[in-house]
Amino acid sequence: MASIGRIDRNVSSLPRPDEYPPSSITFDFMSMVFAAWWLVGLFADGAAHARNAVDTFFTPWHLILYSGFLAVALWIGGLQLRNMYKGYSIWRALPRGYLLALVGIILFAIAAPLDFIWHDVFGFELRLDALLSPPHLMLITGAMLFGTAPLRTAWIRLQQGEKLVGWRGGLAPMVLSLFFFMVTTAFMTQYAHPLASPRWLSAPYSVEIEMYRTDLWGIASAHISTFVLISILLLSLRFWPLPFGSITLLVGGSMFMLWVMRASRVMDYWPVLVWAVVIGLAADCAMHYWKIDRHNRLGIRLLCSLLPAGFFLGYYLIIMAGPGLTWITHMWTGMVFEVAIVGLMLSFLVAPPYEKLDKAR
Repeated sequence: MASIGRIDRNVSSLPRPDEYPPSSITFDFMSMVFAAWWLVGLFADGAAHARNAVDTFFTPWHLILYSGFLAVALWIGGLQLRNMYKGYSIWRALPRGYLLALVGIILFAIAAPLDFIWHDVFGFELRLDALLSPPHLMLITGAMLFGTAPLRTAWIRLQQGEKLVGWRGGLAPMVLSLFFFMVTTAFMTQYAHPLASPRWLSAPYSVEIEMYRTDLWGIASAHISTFVLISILLLSLRFWPLPFGSITLLVGGSMFMLWVMRASRVMDYWPVLVWAVVIGLAADCAMHYWKIDRHNRLGIRLLCSLLPAGFFLGYYLIIMAGPGLTWITHMWTGMVFEVAIVGLMLSFLVAPPYEKLDKAR
């Protein structure tokens, strides 16, 4: 009878089939620490490509990149195995929001040897092809899945009624996850980043084809970088106002990462970094002073339009005061206006007008 009682107690301690293991802010934070390790390797590898220093798979920057992935895989995969041993099902052995992280780890693990084979068969990428190589896109997709897990868990906690406020109130891992997503996306779209080839905006026109190339890159860099910044910022709309400094981290931090990676080409454009920090701090102050949250539609519209407009206004003026801006007044003032429109239109996707009127009906 005593043995039966022990069996009953053991069975009763097993998790229910529909139960998930508990989530914690500490686990989310450590997940971002290991993801940051991988992110450093990514930008070290990107800097090597920018210097045309890649001619073999076995490099120090690949060591940082893949050891960071191994740390993420051991951290999340280890929890998966421990919880399966405790009786959780294979699909519910991780906290809510982390199943996609496990999918990302598996995808990355498949893409890593494929990247090695790809290099052996087709050679090494030296220019934009490094951003469009299928194995690299698989690696980045997998990384985005495990790097955005704390963002997903924050959404879930909010839906379950938890109150998440401030850096110490549970939002730190979410903001870091948002920054990871922002920087990784900026890396993959660096061909259209404001710090990719800013010298083009100062080069004198010699033939019409060069004029077209310069204008096209300038327009694309403004539109794409605005879309990336505002769309990722709006992913966190349910948590607004964000902890003070979050927008500064997203704008200034991501700009700093790209500047460091391409330092050999854009070292003289450091004032753009200072301006990115200034405009980010201004947006943080505005968000907190006017208490811009998801219910403040006017505040959302103004922030989403004035943030990119303010950045690119300063960006063009800095280039004008330094090496000189080839664009005439119609071009650069028009682009400031256009990025404001892009940000404004994106705000309508997450905060549509007349929503309360429709609900009232």
